[in-house]
Parts: sequence; structure tokens; C-alpha cells
Amino acid sequence: MTGGPLTGLLVALCISSAARGAPNKSKRQSQHQVDLDIRDPEAVSPVVCQDSGRSYKPYQRWEKSYLGSTLVCSCSEAGRVDCTTKPEVEETCHDKYNGETYRIGETYERPRDGMIWDCTCIGSGRGKISCTIANRCHEGGRSYKIGDTWQRPHDTADYMLECVCLGNGKGEWTCKPVAQHCYDNSASSSYAVGETWEKQYQGWMMLDCTCLGEGHGKIQCTSRNRCNDNTVKKSFRIGETWMKTDLSGHRVQCLCLGNGRGEWKCDRESGHCIHAFQPGLVGYRFQSNREGTCRTDSGNSYHEGQRWIRTQGSKQMLCTCLGSGASCQELGSDRYSVGTKRKLYV
Repeated sequence: MTGGPLTGLLVALCISSAARGAPNKSKRQSQHQVDLDIRDPEAVSPVVCQDSGRSYKPYQRWEKSYLGSTLVCSCSEAGRVDCTTKPEVEETCHDKYNGETYRIGETYERPRDGMIWDCTCIGSGRGKISCTIANRCHEGGRSYKIGDTWQRPHDTADYMLECVCLGNGKGEWTCKPVAQHCYDNSASSSYAVGETWEKQYQGWMMLDCTCLGEGHGKIQCTSRNRCNDNTVKKSFRIGETWMKTDLSGHRVQCLCLGNGRGEWKCDRESGHCIHAFQPGLVGYRFQSNREGTCRTDSGNSYHEGQRWIRTQGSKQMLCTCLGSGASCQELGSDRYSVGTKRKLYV
């Protein structure tokens, strides 16, 4: 059995005591008691903590990594190692342009270079900030988010546009004429954009009017699909007939053809035909002199919305140019009503 210094000391004391008690010694020898202080640092090994191959004294603190976290450890008096997770310091982003500080993931608006930038705190261990204007529209010195609407004047025409921000990653927007109403002072009536109505002109002529709007309630009126006969002071729709006396005193029957010029023809019993033309257009602007999209067998061409009379055998057909083709129906006894409103989709 092995022993330390304390064991050796006890053995020596026992030997000394036995020697004093031998018979050849004086009976007056007294017994001595030796007290040992076991708290002597030289007699007791010091307390230490062992962690990851290193030694630490009581109350000593150190840090170590564990499963991606940082632990703060300390050595207790009893030689026990106690560890707790070190709190992480929250990363932030500092914007040098506005002097503000933001948390990771936080978004904000940054005015710069006359525009509004959308910024996000990314961090990435170095306080990175990402900014973009791709999801905004900048026009007229103002900034708009996706879905925002605003009004602006047309670049060349005298009307207003309503715009909406699309973004599309490029700051795009689109505009269209402001949807509004038109007010006809002569009829004291209000009409929506695209709506049509009839109105009198110079007391007896009839015009077909359409509300264009274009930002300022513009109205366009025309008689291209009417026959305004000055001799009888009456207005007729395409396909309508009327009787009158011609310059020779003969009774004739007239038929409104229209043809985009307010044209009609009159027939006498002898079969002689008289063709009459009216100006056909009041307050209407021709867009160009090019041919229309509808052509007849006789070589005439018509623009979208124009009407004409077509003879098919013994029948007379009222045709309308639709742009992509023509629609014709047989003329009957029905007549178009006067003074009604019709919706025109443009």
C-alpha cells in the first residue's frame, strides 16, 4: 500500500511512542499528543477544474464554442464546471444618409436623388443595406407605389390621363383617358363616356352625338348616317323613305342611303333617278383620306360605323361596317326610334 507524507508522519509518531514505552525507560515519562492541521496547503492537493484538456482555478471564467453557440463557463469551489449560453448581440444596419439604425429584415423608405428608394436591412455580419426603385413609379417629381393612381395632362392633346403604377421590376406605369361624363347644354343632359344620343341642329336637322370625354367632356356630333333634306326640313335615318315634290313639280319617293356622306336618292314613277348629297358631316374631323375597311362589289369603301343600302335581287339590305366585316339586314317596315339613347362601346 502506498501513502503520502501524512501516512509517513503517523508511522514515525507510532515508532517514537513505542520506544518511549520500552521497559528500560523511566516510568515517569509522560505521553505526548501531536495535533495535525489537515488544512495545511502543503498537506492537501489544490482544487482545480478540468475542461477540454485545460485546468482552471475556482471562480475562473472562460468561453468555449458548443454546437454553433458560445458558452460562458466558470469553475466552482467544489471543482465543478458550470456553463451557460452567451447572449447574442443583435446585428443592426446604420444608414449614413438618414442617420437611422434598423434591425435585420426591417424595411424603410429613403429619399435620395429626387426619388424614393425602398430599403431593407440585410446585415450579413457587416450591416449591409439593400435599396431599389424597381417597385415604384417616378413621374412629375412624385413617387408612387405599385397600384397607386394619379392624373396627368396628355403630352400633346388637351385632355387628362389617369395613370396606374405597374412596377414590373422596371418602374413601369400605364395611362388612359380619364373616364368622365359629358354635359350637353342644349339638351341639359349628362352622358357617360362612349354613350350616344340624338340632338337637333338648326331647328330641324338631327345629329348623332357621342361622348368622348378625353379629360374635359368632349362631345363629337355627326350626320354621316343621316339624311337631312333641306327642301322638306326633315331628317331621316338610313333606310327611311319619304315623299316630296322635286324641282320639276313631280312627286318622288326618296330613300336615305347615307354612305358616310348623308346621301339619298329619289325615284319618280318614270324610273328616272335623282341623286342628292348633303354635307354629311357636322363637327366631325376626318382622320385620313385612306379607304375604309369595308368594300362593296361596286367598289365603294366604308369606314367602321358607316351604313349604306345594298340591293340583293328584289330586296334592299341595310348594311353597317363593323371594321372586321359588314352586317346587313333586310329593310322592313320597322323604323328607328327618335330621341333614344344607345350605348356605344369604344
